[in-house]
Amino acid sequence: MTNFPDRGILTGMNSRIARLKQEFLDSTRQADTERAEIVTESYQRHERLPVMLKKAYVFRDILERMSIDIRPDELIVGNQNKNRRGAPFFPEYAIDWIRDQMGDLMTRKGDRFFISEGQKAELRALVPYWEGRCLRDEVLKRLPEDLKAIHSLGVFGNENYTMSGPGHMSPNYTYLLKKGYAALAEECRMKMSQPGAPRDFYEACAISCEALINFAGRYADLAENLADEMGCSTDADVARQRELREISRICRRVPAAPPSGFREALQFIYFCQIAIQLEANGLSIVLGRLDQTLIDYYRRDISSGELTEDSAMEILECFFLKLNEVDKIYSNQATRFLQGPGHGQCITLGGCREDRSDATNELSYMILDADYEVRLVQPDIALRIHKGTPDGLLRKATINIRAGINKIKIFGDDVIIRAMEDIGIDRKDAWNFNLLGCSEAVIEGKTNSWGNSGHVNLAKCLELALNNGVCMLSGARMGPATGNPEDFSSFDAVLAAFKSQVQYFVRHLTEYDNILDAAHADLVPLPFYSTVVEGCLERGIEFNRGGAVYNTSCPLGVGPVTTGDSLYAIRKLVFDEHRVSLPDLVKALRGDFADQEPLRQMLINRAPKFGNDIDEVDEVCNTVLRIFCDELRLYTNPRGGPFIGALYYLSANIPFGLKTAASADGRKAGQPLNDGGISPNHGMDRNGPTAVAKSVGKLDNMKVPHGCVLNQRFHPSVFEGEGKIELFADYMRGFIDLGGWECQYNVVTTETLKDAQSHPEKYGDLVVRVAGYSAYFTALEKELQDDIINRTEQVHV
Repeated sequence: MTNFPDRGILTGMNSRIARLKQEFLDSTRQADTERAEIVTESYQRHERLPVMLKKAYVFRDILERMSIDIRPDELIVGNQNKNRRGAPFFPEYAIDWIRDQMGDLMTRKGDRFFISEGQKAELRALVPYWEGRCLRDEVLKRLPEDLKAIHSLGVFGNENYTMSGPGHMSPNYTYLLKKGYAALAEECRMKMSQPGAPRDFYEACAISCEALINFAGRYADLAENLADEMGCSTDADVARQRELREISRICRRVPAAPPSGFREALQFIYFCQIAIQLEANGLSIVLGRLDQTLIDYYRRDISSGELTEDSAMEILECFFLKLNEVDKIYSNQATRFLQGPGHGQCITLGGCREDRSDATNELSYMILDADYEVRLVQPDIALRIHKGTPDGLLRKATINIRAGINKIKIFGDDVIIRAMEDIGIDRKDAWNFNLLGCSEAVIEGKTNSWGNSGHVNLAKCLELALNNGVCMLSGARMGPATGNPEDFSSFDAVLAAFKSQVQYFVRHLTEYDNILDAAHADLVPLPFYSTVVEGCLERGIEFNRGGAVYNTSCPLGVGPVTTGDSLYAIRKLVFDEHRVSLPDLVKALRGDFADQEPLRQMLINRAPKFGNDIDEVDEVCNTVLRIFCDELRLYTNPRGGPFIGALYYLSANIPFGLKTAASADGRKAGQPLNDGGISPNHGMDRNGPTAVAKSVGKLDNMKVPHGCVLNQRFHPSVFEGEGKIELFADYMRGFIDLGGWECQYNVVTTETLKDAQSHPEKYGDLVVRVAGYSAYFTALEKELQDDIINRTEQVHV
């Protein structure tokens, strides 16, 4: 283990960073209609072109015509739209929600955006063109009537992929920084001339590369013009003029050419981040193992004297602040599942090398320091832990956690590498995984993961299994007839009925996802995406058609612990101890425990729950996990890759809970399902956080190759006293040693969260972990705020 020098107690951000942060916090989230107008006009102008070329010219038009700005104090430049906290629309994906819900944006429960009456009028003018042309309308045309009917029941769904590009990808920044986009464009044009080459594809990629170079050139021109126009009456003016000329020089160099230093590399990456988001609006465009990608640039600049540690920190913090300007706007329905939203611009730190030696370096620590000082929701921070992880890195991470920044999530190298190899990832790639989204492990620049590609409500599947496929809330038939509870003579019969329901809905979700997948390839190809992911240019196959080296689809199982706790209660109290008959229990569930409070309390208190290190309970939850994940592995997607399971689901436990009847763990109808993915039900983890870690370690995490999320909330007093930082660092290491995939922490008191609910104006920068992502607490719907407040508050390690 190598422990790098610690910068010690940080004194806080410098005055430039403080000003930029305050200006960000003082700005308003706004809907931005400019991209929608440009896209619509461009589609109309290029209507007769093949779709691949059309998409490239649309991308070029966006980057050529959108408003740009260089704001005072900025050292890293670029903007997704003209507003600091603006979010653009993507009508080519879905127009119905824009048409029907634009009036709700300022008043809905969470994720509110300002929109003017003029902007609404602009959007209404675009609607007629997109009706019948956008992705969602095409998907509806392609759905068979029986699948459309089953989808409408709400047991499964995939709202996100009907209104956005796939996202969930890690650009190949290590390669791109060495190559530069001018050489990449030239390579694409050379490939066009090869016999049998897909000419339209390579031309579209070349156009996209050149569009990005010209986009950077616009900033170079703007910086130069601003410098020329400056009056230099003060030393500060002279200094800013010098900075603007340096910005101009950098933007003329990158991303056309490979960067020569640390700042140029960060500027290169930020231009790419913006471009990827503007092309398709996908969630979770991550930054990869940034400490590995940038370390040579950093060391070169420090060694030459080009940068000091302080100036490098300032540039890094400017980069972090720019990441926070990327925002996304979704429909009312999608917002219920993606509150925050989970932008997922994640940086992965630490981890191992191919020979399993530790990869921690100076930047691993500096990135944690920058996050400690900036303390905003982006970037997300993922820490890879293995046996060789230095104690100093864990201590540094714990200091951030103690500060209540609520950003760091930890991951286990060993279990993730083995899980990736199990789904066919080459061993030479598996060690170099990085994290995106909530908990997904992918290979930098090689993966089209289709992460977060829909949900299956596992708790609803159990409800249907206990009612012969009929919804207990509405009386409507939703699932197959799997038997009346009066006829279930054993727990195995209950389990078999549950498995049949899961199989039914997984089969239909994969069918629905594959129709969606094919529609993305046909209607909204992504030539720029195809330049940042290995395999596409090499094989001449566009990203959405399977050009990446690794192609998966990763739906999410919702409520596995609620389901597992309920199944265990049935096994113990119905079949083992005969305290209640199954028909009587089902009757109580149908009636939401009306006049049955003693029974409900028995279900809560006499049937142990997941998270307490009780083998029998943990194994039943493991059975739920296996049923879901094993069923998914039976299916493949149109890109030739497997369906694989994931147990993370952002804020979906709340809307799915609203649609789920009372459950046998004592939960009442409409209440949230367990949060995160594999977090214990609220208040049911009664034996402390170590017992939770042990329960999680018993799960067959190898079967969940796209990850599972554990949320934990600690009272700040946990970190008070001598040796408590080291103790918590040991706890994190122990969690990984037990076989945990992922864990993240909120360190905030219940009192603070309740005060933030009542006085949101006082807590504009209060960041909390929702699931595998962080969000501003005051931007969340009250139901989600309540869900976070109700998580078990641990008071010791």
